[in-house]
Amino acid sequence: MGQTSQIYPLLLINIIYLNLLSKTHTFLSPLPSLLPRSIPSSIPSSIPSLDVLPIIRPPTNLHETNNFYDTARMSVWGGPGGDGCVSFRREKGEPLGGPSGGSGGRGGHVILECQEGINTLAGARERVHVKGSKGENGTGKSRDGQRGKDVTITVPVGTVVRDFDGNVAGELKENGQKMIVSMGGRGGRGNKAFKTHRNKAPKLAEKGGEGKQRWIFLELKLVGDVGVVGMPNAGKSTLLKQVTNANPKTADYPFTTISPNLGVVDLEDGKGLVLVDIPGLIEGASEGKGMGVTFLRHVQRNKVLLHVVDGSAPDPVGNFEKINRELRNYDGNLGDKKQVVCVNKCDLFEDDGDEVISAIKKSAGHTRVLKISALKRENVKELMYRLKMFVDKQEEVVLEETMNPNVRFDEDDLQADSDDFQVKSDPSYPGQWRVTGAYIEEFARMTHWDYPEAVERFGRVLTATGIAGVLEDRGAKEGDLIMIDRFDFDFSPSKTNPYIPTELLQQDEEILMREKMREERKAMWGRGESEGVGEDCVEDGQVDDDEMIVIYHDLDDEEDDEGEDGEWDEDDEEMRAMMDGDWSAFDDGEDFVPSEGDNVSIL
Repeated sequence: MGQTSQIYPLLLINIIYLNLLSKTHTFLSPLPSLLPRSIPSSIPSSIPSLDVLPIIRPPTNLHETNNFYDTARMSVWGGPGGDGCVSFRREKGEPLGGPSGGSGGRGGHVILECQEGINTLAGARERVHVKGSKGENGTGKSRDGQRGKDVTITVPVGTVVRDFDGNVAGELKENGQKMIVSMGGRGGRGNKAFKTHRNKAPKLAEKGGEGKQRWIFLELKLVGDVGVVGMPNAGKSTLLKQVTNANPKTADYPFTTISPNLGVVDLEDGKGLVLVDIPGLIEGASEGKGMGVTFLRHVQRNKVLLHVVDGSAPDPVGNFEKINRELRNYDGNLGDKKQVVCVNKCDLFEDDGDEVISAIKKSAGHTRVLKISALKRENVKELMYRLKMFVDKQEEVVLEETMNPNVRFDEDDLQADSDDFQVKSDPSYPGQWRVTGAYIEEFARMTHWDYPEAVERFGRVLTATGIAGVLEDRGAKEGDLIMIDRFDFDFSPSKTNPYIPTELLQQDEEILMREKMREERKAMWGRGESEGVGEDCVEDGQVDDDEMIVIYHDLDDEEDDEGEDGEWDEDDEEMRAMMDGDWSAFDDGEDFVPSEGDNVSIL
């Protein structure tokens, strides 16, 4: 008895284990460690035998599990780019070989590729997080890094791509069409790329750019010629099964089809006709009743709607009007789309059904109505040929939302507008400034802060983009904290950057001094021109910068040099010679040394 009581729990555990496996459609052999080698005969017959337990093998057909997905959400991340290299060529006989640092390779893109033969986004849903590979770093001897490998995800024809906010980025509607949804980071440039005729030995490089990371939303809108709509159990799937090789589930109860089905009609002239079977609609579907309008997006691309009406229903005309009402409630364009109506199950009519046909023609407003029997193939072939002729006359359907995409995924931040930035400050934290902008943030991330020349270059970019000027206008002072992305800086509006070479600072000071002297000379000669002095030297306010004129005025002999009215005496020989440009009159063989009381001006 004790041995039997020990076996019962083991058998119970094994039975529960197999039942769990059968529910998940997975077949594994029973655990050998839980089973005894022989089962005692005293076990009650109420315990089921292991040999008769149901074993359910995994299905081989995707439609058996209704594994149809028309939406997917993915996190895509482009691979980071490789870093640039600072290197110089050092070889025997080449003392000044110059820079030879290679650039890094770009990171791998994340790409969506459209492929025929796929009609579900199940593959995309299985890969929620996708990231491209990193680019290799550049090395010496001018060797650039290898690019990162792109990651390609196949999607069905008719996939609409949106960002996580719902903005349309594009659509894939042709076989082989590709779309980049996440750019890989740029490869950082090595010092060889920064060589110019002025800077022949640059000592800076860039870091690799970070790949773009975003969430995207995929929405499948099946591409077909004809969308088949109607009430549940109207015979839509039966019709699709009769005219195509599709094998949708059919039964004598409503909502047998719970996912869209695609089928291709092969006509004798070699031209095919693609049908899209949509699960049945009921009144109130736009409000979420029944299957709702979840799958109506798949008929938005169709040129024509095939409206299947159950002629054996109590109110065929009422059902026809209810479906049209739900189409208009979902999308006004669907309500206006051209329709062909087929009254199915005509073999069940008690009469010829002319009254039902007339009533539907009156309600539809056109005469494209035909009675058929999908089960017995009555008028089915004629219906397909008429559909083909009618579809060929219709224009290609283009979704308005995909005509002008709102966002682009094939651009990196360095392609953004450099003037698009914001400067923010919080009064609670004086002296702290936050600068935001796609361009300047990416530039800061790619700056290699270990090299002084790279720091100097970043400062020039701040000035060129106008960020430094805006900070000064907003009241930023020397030493204030500037925050850009994850980097912090001390604000230094004057040219006191310790990384700027001293000779460059001296050159700037000399240039400023010359400019100041030039402005002073212009101002002085402007005043002299108004008094009639310097007419030969000043023309239209312009002064010869290369000529230095020394005018001296002896205050002690003022009465001798000037007339009674204070004007220059034109009879003075020396003064006339000076005004004529002849300075030899002043050359007495000795250098002039001004004495105390003389007024000397250097212009």
